[in-house]
Order: sequence, then C-alpha cells, then structure tokens
Amino acid sequence: MIDNEAARLEALRQYQILDTEPEEAYDNIAQLTALICGTPIVVVNFIDENRQWFKAKIGLDVSEMPRSVGLSYLCQERRNVVVISDTWADEKLAKNPVVTSYPYVRFYAGVPLITPKGEIVGTLCAIDQVPQELSQKQVEALVALSRQVISELELRRNLAEVSRFAEELKRAEASLRESEQHLRLALEAAKLGSWELDLETGNLSCSKQCKANFGLSPETKLSYDKLQERIHPEDRAYMQQSVRLALDERKDYEAEYRNIWSDDSVHWILARGAGTYDADGHPVRMIGVTLDITARKQAEEELKRQNKYSQLFSEITLKIRQSLQIETILQTTVTEVQELLHADRVIIFRLWEDGSGTVTQEAVLPGFPIILGKNILDPCFAQDYQEPYLQERVSAIADIETANIQPCYKEFLLQFGVKANLVVPILQRDNLWGLLIAHQCERPRQWNNVEIELLKQLADQIGIALSQAQLLEQETHQRQELARSNAELEQFAYVASHDLQEPLRMVVSYLQLLERRYKDNLDARANEFIGYAVDGAHRMQTLIHDLLSYSRVSTRGQPFELVDCNYIVNCVLSNLKIALEESNAVITCDTLPEVMVDATQLSQLFQNLISNAIKFRSQQPPQIHIKVERIEQRWQFMVRDHGIGIEPQYLERIFVIFQRLHTRNKYPGTGIGLAICKKIVERHGGNIWVESQPQHSTSFFFTIPDKTGNKL
Repeated sequence: MIDNEAARLEALRQYQILDTEPEEAYDNIAQLTALICGTPIVVVNFIDENRQWFKAKIGLDVSEMPRSVGLSYLCQERRNVVVISDTWADEKLAKNPVVTSYPYVRFYAGVPLITPKGEIVGTLCAIDQVPQELSQKQVEALVALSRQVISELELRRNLAEVSRFAEELKRAEASLRESEQHLRLALEAAKLGSWELDLETGNLSCSKQCKANFGLSPETKLSYDKLQERIHPEDRAYMQQSVRLALDERKDYEAEYRNIWSDDSVHWILARGAGTYDADGHPVRMIGVTLDITARKQAEEELKRQNKYSQLFSEITLKIRQSLQIETILQTTVTEVQELLHADRVIIFRLWEDGSGTVTQEAVLPGFPIILGKNILDPCFAQDYQEPYLQERVSAIADIETANIQPCYKEFLLQFGVKANLVVPILQRDNLWGLLIAHQCERPRQWNNVEIELLKQLADQIGIALSQAQLLEQETHQRQELARSNAELEQFAYVASHDLQEPLRMVVSYLQLLERRYKDNLDARANEFIGYAVDGAHRMQTLIHDLLSYSRVSTRGQPFELVDCNYIVNCVLSNLKIALEESNAVITCDTLPEVMVDATQLSQLFQNLISNAIKFRSQQPPQIHIKVERIEQRWQFMVRDHGIGIEPQYLERIFVIFQRLHTRNKYPGTGIGLAICKKIVERHGGNIWVESQPQHSTSFFFTIPDKTGNKL
C-alpha cells in the first residue's frame, strides 16, 4: 500500500500541476460539468499527501481542503464513478464534516482521475446541497470529462519533456562550441549525426547517423548537391538562405526543415553548424550536427491539435448548451464542426421511423452540392442499417471508391460528390434521433482517432441538449396550460360565487320570514327543520363570500402602493376589537416597515392570521406577537400565538382550500381563510409557511419583497 501511494504521488509530481494558476481548459471542464449535472458546485481536485487542492472550482470559497475531509476517498477506494443521491440516507456519510457543515453536501457525483498507468491523482466532482439523480448519459458525459482532465495533464507533462529536451540540446551546442566546434559528436543515444562541408570543393563528409537522418544507408556517397535534392522543395530556399546568412554574419547556423526519403515519407531535421574562416575572413568550411526531430514534431503537432480540439470542443459544447432551442443547437453544431475539422460539408441527418431521413441542417463550402432540406428514402437507410448506430457504431470511411461498402450506399454518396465521410449517431435517451455526418468532397481523407472521438462527444452533447430542449418545451406547454386552466377556474369561481349571492340572499330572507310568521303554528320538529335550513343558508352565504374573496385575490386585486404596516395592523385590531375584548387577547407588535403592497389584501392577510390565533386559543387568554426582520431583499413577518398548535402532518394541508382540521361545531369556518392568505402572499412574490408545537404555540411566517430598499 505504501509503494502504491508513493507511485501515485510521483505520478502527480510529474504533472507539476499543484499550486499553479487557474487555466481556461480546466475552468471550461468545470463549467461543462456544472451544466451537464445541473449542480451549483463543481471541483477538479488533486490529492497530495495531506490535502485536496482545487485546480478549478465553481461554487466554493476555499482553494483546498484536508485530505481526510470530504467524499473523494470513495472514488479512490472504488476506482470508479461514485454517485450518492442523498448523503443523509447513509448513516456514515451523514456524519461527514462536508455534510454536516460547509459546503453541506447532499448530492455527490465523483469520477477518479486515473493516469494512463492506473494511478489516481484526483477527482472530478459535482456537488449539490439538495438530493438529485443523474441519468446514464450524464454519468457517461462526466466520465468523458474526467478523461479530458487527464488529457490536459498529459499535454502538460509532454510539453515539459519537450522543453527539457530543448535545454539538453542547447547544452550540447555549448559543449560543441567549447571544443572548438570540430569534435565529432558520437552521441548515438541522442541520434545526433555529425557533418563537415568543404565550401571550396563542395565535398561533404557525414557520419552514419547523419546519413540515417536523411533515410540513407551508411554506404551511400553523399554530396552537398545530392543532399539538397532530398530537402523538401518548399524548405530548400529557406535552408540555403539560412546557411548564407550564417556565413555572411559569422554566426552559428540553425535550421529546421523537412526532407523526403526514398519511400516518399516526410521527416524533419534540426541542423546546427558553424563556419571556419581563412586569414582574409572568407569562409572555407562548415561543421555541425543533424538530429531527426520527426517524432518531436509529430508529438508537438498532435498535442497542439488535441489542445485545440479540447478547447474548441468546450467552446462548441458551451454554445450548444447556452440555447435550448433545437434549431439553434443543430445550426451551431454543423457550423462549428465544419470549421473545426476543415470538412467540406457537415450535416445533421434526422432519421424517421420508416427508415427515411431529412437533412435538417448543413454547413457546406462553396462549390459543393447543397443537400439541405432533402428528404431521402433509400434502401441503405432501412431499419437493418440503423441498428448498428443504435449500438453507438461509428462509420469512418477514408475513400469511398475503395471502401468495402454496399453498392447502394456508394452510389448514394457519390451523387453528392462525397470522397470520404465520418458518421456518428445522435442518441436521444435510447432512441436513434439522427446522424452527425462530416463529408470530404475534394479528396479522400483519413480520419484520426481524435477527430472521431470529438464527433462522438459532440453527438452525445447534442443528444443531451435535445432531451433537455424537449423537456423544456413540454414544461413550457404544461405551464401555459396550467396558467390557462387556473385563470379559467378563477373566473369561474368569481362568476359562480357572485351570481349565487342574490338567489341565496332571497332563500335566506324567505326562510327567515317563514320562521317569524309561522313559528307558533308549527310543531317543534318543523321549527327544527326551519332552523337547520336557515343555518345552512347562512353558512352557504359565508362560504360563497369567502370563495368570492379567494377568486378576487388575483382577478380583482388593487395596484401596489407604499403602505405603513403599523397603520394596517392598527386598523385590523380595530376591526377585531370585540373578539379581542371577549377573549382577553394580548397583542404585542414590533415596529413594522413600509412595504409596496395591495393595502386591502395585506389587511385581509393580517386579519385572517390574528383571527385564527384568537379562534384556536387554549384555555389561557390568547397572547399574540407580531415580529418582522429583514433577510436579504425581503421582509419576513411572523405572527405567533400560544394556542392549541398544529400536528406536524397537517402543516402543509392547512393552506389547501376547503381543508379543515376540526368540525364546524367545534370551530366554525369555511376552510378558505389560510388558502386566501397563501394566494395573497404569492401574488406579492413571497412565501408563507407555519411552524408549530402541538398544545404549545403556532408561528405563521410570510415574506414580502422589499422594493423600497429602506431598513427599519
């Protein structure tokens, strides 16, 4: 175990990443992780002996944490993705310091950062302070981003090695000059070849390694002119000019150029040398060394290409995720991919259930056929051809003419001038939505692994974005339908309750007239029936009045104005004077602020809450306290009593219309009052809730946005 830890720390040290400045590539990965997982907190951390150091972070105020704190140890133990939907559900995790204190982790998703040699150097983590779930696609995207972190680390390490190699080469040059620039370099391990050129005769003397650097056998007779013929035509003039300039200015000669071997392969040479001069200052010969730097050049180009692809992938993905409009997502994709891959054409091909498809988006260079909008029904796109794409197969064809493909498919591609193509599936959940396709029409093209992987990752992002766009569209439609339905219900409630008042008033009047006129002429049973009818009619009047008040909160509300809450409460207490005196209630109140509200509705809100405190009192006289405090940009009011309290299971139910916790005989009412309170508070942009201890106290809280900016 100790040896494994030592190897892990050595791997981390080689990356030279700890305590470095922030870098855009890692920040982009963190931003993508937050967007994909929908979490407010993301960290890219690296773990040394004692700490977790955050290279990139979102939503955290600290740059590092002790190694013993947090949940990253789970990724190290399991060497796999760790997703914890709710830390409170696990007794051990619930006691972890990052769960019980800052940053209060409820949801955790972590991926170990594993080097090519299998060492875990850190984790990529997505964190939320509320429970949540991740889909399989989100987990796969998170794993892909963790690989991107490792790619960035490998890029850093490779560039450091290239830099060290350059320093070693400079030291070799210094050593060469110190030995009077004529010692033959026999550093076979470094593959340096030595050469000497007689400028007067043109005779060229080369070591075996020097000839090998030009793709020649040791027995080859090599002259300066013959050497010139092997240099790439585009670099020949540059190389000759470098030699002349070095001799004219009596400086060391240095040049990097390409040379072409007998098999037509291209290799890079780094040549360095210096001239020797006669008594008159005329150059007579040059000596120097050559080094085959093809591998280094290829590594540099590959690293540059990977870095460019990585950065552009992050940029494209961010552009895709910035819009949830499907047309914008697809158009952004084809435009950016066409520019990124330097492809002649990039299309989105939407597949339908009958095997046909439509080119819905296209980015194409001038001079090539435009196929945007074409509907294609071809035998090659039948269900059998779609099945491999459902299994996430990628099709990369370097040369259509020589490829081993179905004749119908070849004929189909050739009609659009396609010489090479790269096809990746776009999966929306488990369904094949369509294809992302890159065409090369000018000439055949070999697609490399980086390009294939890039298109696969982009297709995954498109699939995720399409799913989210679809969910947003459904949610928007449902929200619009709900708003329409609520408006219709409110209008119906208002009209119904308003129109019912007059006939009900007439029923009550005639029942009361019947009671007064015939009371002495009827038996006790009839009088009891009349009493029931009168009482029921009165309760119906009360219910209709409350229902009308409920519907008027949204439909008949008054404009907001600056109101003194102290004045509102005093008016309410005056209205409730009789009830207060009969119950011997004691009211205390903080100094209240001025707020922008509908004055009538705020009065109704306070009156309902205070009336409830009087109604649901204990055996002792009611003690009611009104308190207020400013929290951020809101006023939070509290109305507290010491009455009978509310059982915990009913705390949410009491705000639902017509919901009652007691019989009418014990506590009269319609069950609408608190529903009206909730609707009033929500109309003002606030929230209302209740906290209670049964048989002890009840506290109603509600918030009102502070639109004045004033404090008490």
